[in-house]
Amino acid sequence: MSTASDNPTAIIKTVRGNIMIELFPQNAPQTVSNFIKLAQDGFYDGTAFHRVVPDFVIQGGDPLSKDSNPGNDGTGGPGYTFADEINPWSLGLSDQQISNLEAQGYQYTKDLTSLPNRVGALAMANAGPNTNGSQFFIITTKDQPGLNGKHAVFGQVISGLDITRKIQAGDKIEKITVNQ
Repeated sequence: MSTASDNPTAIIKTVRGNIMIELFPQNAPQTVSNFIKLAQDGFYDGTAFHRVVPDFVIQGGDPLSKDSNPGNDGTGGPGYTFADEINPWSLGLSDQQISNLEAQGYQYTKDLTSLPNRVGALAMANAGPNTNGSQFFIITTKDQPGLNGKHAVFGQVISGLDITRKIQAGDKIEKITVNQ
């Protein structure tokens, strides 16, 4: 299925139902490309939503969530990291906010238009600046402007937002299918 914009879509098949995401390669091209490749390679199949915070986010994409040790969930990835694709100016961050984030190591570009961390956003989970890998989160119930400038949004839930709110910690991602 394609959207009116002809952006690629992804269906995250979970034990609780399907979540359909529109992906935005024009806003975060490397991030979208990475997500699509991992999905097509079956990387996400059988991983769990290892972090679920009510009224905030569901987080998944860690291959270590497949093992029997819940203590390492949230620490795994694909074996590489890549840079953030964020334009804080397009998000309306103040010069002071940008300066503070740059002091923490964030590096930005004006070559992209970033999307805000709002309800239904699909964004990269990371451990700090330029540490993106495979983990992602979906914002479930309240906009999260405090995440702007730190996490690249690369998609938006277009169907199944109700499913994101039913996800429990440990629920499996059965498969992610991408339609380009």
